[in-house]
Amino acid sequence: MDNKILIEQALYYLFPAIILIDMIWYWSKRSNRQKAYLEVRRGGIQALKTMSWQDFERFCGLHFESKGYRVQLCGLGGADGGIDLLLRKRGKTTMVQCKHWKSRVSVMTVREMFGIMHANRYDAVIIVALSGYTREAQQWAAGKPISLLSGVDLIK
Repeated sequence: MDNKILIEQALYYLFPAIILIDMIWYWSKRSNRQKAYLEVRRGGIQALKTMSWQDFERFCGLHFESKGYRVQLCGLGGADGGIDLLLRKRGKTTMVQCKHWKSRVSVMTVREMFGIMHANRYDAVIIVALSGYTREAQQWAAGKPISLLSGVDLIK
């Protein structure tokens, strides 16, 4: 046999094996992420408060993954333009801003995120705020494609 035939035969058997290994690795990694997500949820709001803002963003990503969204992390490397996560589901794209703050999120922040949503032509915006929102922020968001989630909402 010449080398070309040997290479073709090797690839014929090797390629499916590589795909299988990749699938096993992916499901193993996903299983570990799901376990970590459930562990934090069991820890309650205190577990969210003690994590770093980067881990909070990752946790939010896991939360939305558990709801059936495809999640893209955007904000972990530095300036994110107000977009920490992008969610995709049923042809819609939703931007997410995560606020790991001790204080409540104001109407100014909600308006800013709404503007970023429109500028980028996303379908909706979700703001996840560990400590909740001011009354004005909640009132302003009403009736708009804005969802306001608190830390408590994440662990329900």
